[in-house]
Amino acid sequence: MKVSPENYSKKIVLFRYVVEVLLLMGVVCMVLLPSLYPFTFILLKWNEIYIEIFNNPLIGSAYWNEIQRSLFLSFRTAFLAVVIDLLIGIPVAFLIARGSIRGRSLIEEISTLPLVIPTSGFGFAMLAAWTASESLPAKLGIRIEMGSMLPFFNVPILVLLVHVALTFPYVVKTVTAALEDMQRSYEIVSESLGASSLTTFRKIVLPLIAPAVTSGGVLAFIRSLGETGATMVVAGVSTTAPIAIVKWVSENRIAPAAFLSGILVALALLLIVPIEYFSTRKRKGELRLFAKTMDELLIKIEKNMGKRASILRDLSSLFLLTLIVVLPLATLFYNVFVYWSADPYTGRYEESILYQLFGPSAYFNSILKAVLNSFVVALISTLVSLYLGSLLVIFIVKSPYGAILRTFLKIPLVVPTSSLGLSMILLWGSFGLNVVKPSIWLIILTHIVFSVPVIVETGLASYKSIGVEIYEDTARTLGATPYDVAESISLPLIKRGLIAGSILAFTHSLGETGATFLVMGEDFTVSTLVVSMVESLAIPAALFASALLILLSIILVVLIHMLEK
Repeated sequence: MKVSPENYSKKIVLFRYVVEVLLLMGVVCMVLLPSLYPFTFILLKWNEIYIEIFNNPLIGSAYWNEIQRSLFLSFRTAFLAVVIDLLIGIPVAFLIARGSIRGRSLIEEISTLPLVIPTSGFGFAMLAAWTASESLPAKLGIRIEMGSMLPFFNVPILVLLVHVALTFPYVVKTVTAALEDMQRSYEIVSESLGASSLTTFRKIVLPLIAPAVTSGGVLAFIRSLGETGATMVVAGVSTTAPIAIVKWVSENRIAPAAFLSGILVALALLLIVPIEYFSTRKRKGELRLFAKTMDELLIKIEKNMGKRASILRDLSSLFLLTLIVVLPLATLFYNVFVYWSADPYTGRYEESILYQLFGPSAYFNSILKAVLNSFVVALISTLVSLYLGSLLVIFIVKSPYGAILRTFLKIPLVVPTSSLGLSMILLWGSFGLNVVKPSIWLIILTHIVFSVPVIVETGLASYKSIGVEIYEDTARTLGATPYDVAESISLPLIKRGLIAGSILAFTHSLGETGATFLVMGEDFTVSTLVVSMVESLAIPAALFASALLILLSIILVVLIHMLEK
């Protein structure tokens, strides 16, 4: 029996509608709902939460006071981190986009490395670099104790260093992209009129890239506000908001943890609004930061400095980049070598990496099991996310509601990881639907939440850069159905972007700590095992696990670049 063209067309439309509905339901349930569920939980349990936090019969408003203290510490840390990020990130971005020295691509790779290496491993590397007696700073007479506080701001110095290292890449990436998109003609005209490079940057370039600077600063602030894994390693007795959530969940104090989690998610959503605004807004006119007389004085000073300012900028950028990224990683791998067979100071085999790995503690078995768990979680979550992400890319570019969906998909990228972990427990665990208990399966569901948006963004970037629409239109004129176009044209053309996004998601999954720590149950991953080892003072074993985790991530980053060539 032949099907008429009209009925066939109706079936195609119905099939497409069913697929889109199922896809959106899956995205809402697996990605968006977990990200925003703290709000729902707070509303449903408001009476209990209010009494527990503000009017507890035994301790009064002690929880509210703790929430305020942890939030203020997180805000102070994030604010200082962003200020330093801008001071470091803008010169580094200018060096990458406008510099004339060799190795700019290597500088860019080093500056973005903190985005992909596991945070717990990097936190331990930072701890070794600045507190160990055999580290390079210690040999130069610079040693920071774990509890050392920055005067006046009352912020732990090690926590601040870690947050700067993990957040300044957001400034570098956004400002570099803005500089590369900006026409050089503005700078050429300014310099041809006698302006120095510093004056040109301050009066011409900086106003033009101001939206990118703001976006990068806001992203860095949000990232610092929600940082958990590395902070757990270096914080000592200090308690930031994400660490407070982890602590309260471990003590089964869900009410204050949920309330603080809701505050962090709300702050992240409110702060992300300027990014959407400034990314489309074009600045007009001059950005005047100083009075006219002061401005004229600055122009004279900048002209006298000449090329020396550019050289100083480039050298200081390289020095700071080495200090906050290269030094911790180099120190970590050096310590692995030094502590491999014996303690370098006592000479005792019992304090070596080999002894802790294969001696009575048998940490090697724990690491091996954690590595297996990490790879299973990363593989399954990435494959599921790749399937969902591929369909979402096609839906976003074809649907009139695609732009709205893409905006919502950015939410999991800015939600603090500890808040996400708690949300998964509240939604899927015993406090909610009671479908999945804390275990490897809840870890997988959690990692899918942040993996899908990563794959979608890289897939969309590939779709736009290749210009897939032209090939799709050609296929449709030859009678291809929407399904045939997607299967034979669209997805094969953007597969490199999808694969690159999958490797990024896989790497992120390997190193994720904050959310995993809350949902893992007894199934440790490598990143959470590092935190546990540091807390139990198994330092040599933690050295090995951190180095292994970072090395795996670097290998995966190299694979990404091989795919991009």
